[in-house]
Amino acid sequence: MNYMASINFQPVRGAGANSHNHVTHAKLLSGYGDLVRELGGNPDLLLDGVGLTRLELAQPNAMISLRATGQLLEDSATVLGCPDFGLRLAERQAMEPIMQPLDRLFRTAPTVRDALEYCSRHVGVFNSGLIMEVDGQDVVLPDFEGLDHGGKAMGALHMVDFKLLDGLSLFPQLMEQLLLLTHNSIVWLSAGFARSRAIWFSHLNIGPPIAYARRFNTVVKFGQEYDALQFSDADLETRIAGCNAAVFASEARLAAERFPARGQEIDVRVRLAIIRALTRSEECNRYNIARMLGFQERTLNRHLFKKGTSFEAIRDEVRRDLAFRYLARADLSLCEIAGRLGYSELAVLSRCCRRWFGMPPRQMRQDLLPTRQAA
Repeated sequence: MNYMASINFQPVRGAGANSHNHVTHAKLLSGYGDLVRELGGNPDLLLDGVGLTRLELAQPNAMISLRATGQLLEDSATVLGCPDFGLRLAERQAMEPIMQPLDRLFRTAPTVRDALEYCSRHVGVFNSGLIMEVDGQDVVLPDFEGLDHGGKAMGALHMVDFKLLDGLSLFPQLMEQLLLLTHNSIVWLSAGFARSRAIWFSHLNIGPPIAYARRFNTVVKFGQEYDALQFSDADLETRIAGCNAAVFASEARLAAERFPARGQEIDVRVRLAIIRALTRSEECNRYNIARMLGFQERTLNRHLFKKGTSFEAIRDEVRRDLAFRYLARADLSLCEIAGRLGYSELAVLSRCCRRWFGMPPRQMRQDLLPTRQAA
């Protein structure tokens, strides 16, 4: 299913930087051409459709549009009739140094936790539109026994949360590729001693269940509030197979000098706080968001004004992105979607969808789910 094929997004006024500015290392499309040809397609035509070229992808340190990358994966899945295209691409890349230019740092880290934390700290160097949060909250899974195959206690589960900014989460093929790449990297770096204990996707499955079960070999849940991997305490403390204290210290120094970890920009922090408030059904107003971030309302307004945006503009953008995601899920009624977005009436959702997408929510759902009956 190509989620982005027929929807014309209306820009959110005053929203500041948008997803067209985000870039990713071209390594994220490593092996793309070979996979398309194996599936009987023409990679040049698909690349041209999103404004990319083979020559551009072949440059050693090329950075390419993240939105074009996400659209490319969606187009490829649709044109080739391959709903697990993102997973297939990630599978091909399992043994490649995709996380350039920081791959050596991760491969020599002491533990899985160190590798993930350094990845989250510096991920913007590889992908400017991706936020990774490690150990954000404990996770409770009823089918997680907390024991490994030898009966050893593994401790609590912890979440590694992935968020694509500014509407980019509307590309599920891209999210599936990123989560499988991370999952496979942890298995490889730990020589198989650590792995994800559960996988969460915010979208419904777009491929057959066996496609996920075979590749992740663990619990995979869809329609969740987050896109995330869950690891146990024992997994996070597992030593990296190629750990080298001297090389890691040297690489860490170089990374700190060349790619200093920067705090999240205030508009990004507000966006993430709004997402948390809405997904937890908390009051999503300026006062509560400012309090969550440790600001006075006036101070928050001043910071956002300097960024060329406002609380209302960011909240509207988040609601737009969540509305698109929820409308692509046949398991949610329109009334449930309105409630999840903090609207007291379905009519408010209808007005907003007309403004955002140029059509009412019921028509949009019919376009997104052509083979399913709209709620």
